[in-house]
Amino acid sequence: MVFPAERRTGVNPDFLDQQPPSQGLTHEDLVNLVGSDYQQLIFKPLRYLKIVQDISELDFKSPTGKHERSNGQKSHGHYIVEQKIGNHRVYAYLLKPEPNENGEPVGKTLEHKHEDDEIEVLEHYFLLKGAMKLILDEEDTGKNQSIELDSERNPHFLVKPRIYHHSEITDNVALVLVIMPDAAQIPDDRLHVPRVA
Repeated sequence: MVFPAERRTGVNPDFLDQQPPSQGLTHEDLVNLVGSDYQQLIFKPLRYLKIVQDISELDFKSPTGKHERSNGQKSHGHYIVEQKIGNHRVYAYLLKPEPNENGEPVGKTLEHKHEDDEIEVLEHYFLLKGAMKLILDEEDTGKNQSIELDSERNPHFLVKPRIYHHSEITDNVALVLVIMPDAAQIPDDRLHVPRVA
């Protein structure tokens, strides 16, 4: 469902602490945090890459969804779009500061990797607004990396298969688009592989 555009733009810093961490964000919340053009920001690269032709092909969630593991770990990502489109998986989410169990403001996704016996899963990250870093941990080589992404200067990074990774905000908010080519046929329960402690 596509919501009509509203004329409010910018981020209201007072709003960042108003939402409880478990509550999803509504269309109005997203307009307040990102701007009235947040749906167009998500749509434009998908149209450019010929994944969709019309914005009506996207299933925008209101309220947004969150990811939680069976052990109770929760992602701070507010998922605006989560769908299979053709052969692709497409995710769009917003990260904003939320209190963790110690009350400290944190905005990050859960660490995971993509590993499938038949498909080399690639994950394209497009930072549409804000700033964040991708934390990469190549389990086989022991190589750790922190990649700084900025929507104005360095908005794209490709995460290769079998690399543990998660994202963390470095600004007030980050609007992120993730495209996983040829990953639609992987069952949901095998797509995101958490690190085993």
